[in-house]
Amino acid sequence: MFLPCFSEGFGHGMDIELCGKPFWLHGIRGTVHSVRQWSEDITYRPPASSMKVGDTLFVDIPAEKTFSTRHYQKFWVVASDGRQFQVDVPCQVREGQQVCLVWGNVKGEKVGRMLYIRNLSLGHSSIVHNTLPWSVLFASVGRMTARALMVLLVLALILKGADIFRNLVGHYTRQGTNPLWLVATWVMVAVILLGALFVVIGFLRVLWRLFQNKRQAIQTLSTTINSNPRFLESL
Repeated sequence: MFLPCFSEGFGHGMDIELCGKPFWLHGIRGTVHSVRQWSEDITYRPPASSMKVGDTLFVDIPAEKTFSTRHYQKFWVVASDGRQFQVDVPCQVREGQQVCLVWGNVKGEKVGRMLYIRNLSLGHSSIVHNTLPWSVLFASVGRMTARALMVLLVLALILKGADIFRNLVGHYTRQGTNPLWLVATWVMVAVILLGALFVVIGFLRVLWRLFQNKRQAIQTLSTTINSNPRFLESL
């Protein structure tokens, strides 16, 4: 689905903060025109099969099957001052209804993505979830990654040190008999297992942080916009 981008310079604005990132919001309020809706099936064809009976070869070519269906929608929003924007986001709108559109991005970015749609005629509003900037979704993930790399570096140094120590001990004594060689070996095994466990836990923590950031950003957007009727009225 193509999601439209809008410039910061159009419409009335409001500054907020999402996951610690300064964020700007702009929008438009107007009437819905030229609504178009269509769908597209994504199909696939199962592999053909064959069977030979005597000198005759039978080939079975299966028919195409529908894997999924994508729904599309386009419409124009025309404001009372003549501004108009084309929107390519599936939502519940009909010809002639009044809507508010809000788009935005982090400070410093001049182009924003559609974030919020409110149908004034129906009293229904929704947040467009998959348009949040990556810088918001990955907030604090950079610090988590830096700390994780430091821990992995320490584990790598311990592993390398234990390997060097084991080689030195094994050089002067038969491997497997010296207690120090055995201790160094077990230390290496423990460090490898600990490193693997740390990587798995770190990956799960990053996924959880992304989920938390998205949920927090959506909640902040919804609360901020819905609790500021003057902002919507000024669009």
